[in-house]
Amino acid sequence: MTRVLRVVSYTIYHSPNAYLGHVLATRALAGLAVAVERRPLAIPQARGVKVADLVGGREPERRARYHREDCLRWAARHGVPFVPTSPEAFAERARAWAASPLAREELPARAYYAALGSGCEAALDAALFQAAWVDGLDVNDPTVVGRAAVAAGLDPDRLLASAMERGPADMLDHALQAFDRDGCPGVPTWVVDGATFWGKDRVDWLADHVRGRRGAAG
Repeated sequence: MTRVLRVVSYTIYHSPNAYLGHVLATRALAGLAVAVERRPLAIPQARGVKVADLVGGREPERRARYHREDCLRWAARHGVPFVPTSPEAFAERARAWAASPLAREELPARAYYAALGSGCEAALDAALFQAAWVDGLDVNDPTVVGRAAVAAGLDPDRLLASAMERGPADMLDHALQAFDRDGCPGVPTWVVDGATFWGKDRVDWLADHVRGRRGAAG
């Protein structure tokens, strides 16, 4: 019997690199004997509101500008729909996130964990990424999460209520603990049998590693 490899995928919905990496990894791993365990993260308020804050990093404006340009190039090169967030829109959202009782990304990540077992979780995951990086919306907004739920075939009111229960909160906490325990340098990061692959530019390496493990097992 062929062993199915487990691929743990750490992402954040408002990270353009995570979005592009997610799309490219989905393509690269299609047809391979893998089970992808998605672990969306939130950025604890004590750490800040930027993705770089998650691992104690800094993102100067020149680096942020380069990242936007780089993501546009990657999206164009690989045919991925992508609408970047303007610096002004990000600044406005960051102010709202800092004042919110929920951490950045907490609501959409909780919603994903609340959807587990419904059979619609993959569709919700894709809909949340689409809302953020194709439609240009803030997925920390309950209305946006509700629309993503409808697109995924879920009841939005029920999902949002379930998202705020203890179970999804615990799963979100465990995901962050695992991210830190695995020593992940950022998002997107994939972990396969202890091997770590970070970044949208490491998707091919991830797929090659999976194929190599499959060949060794065979």
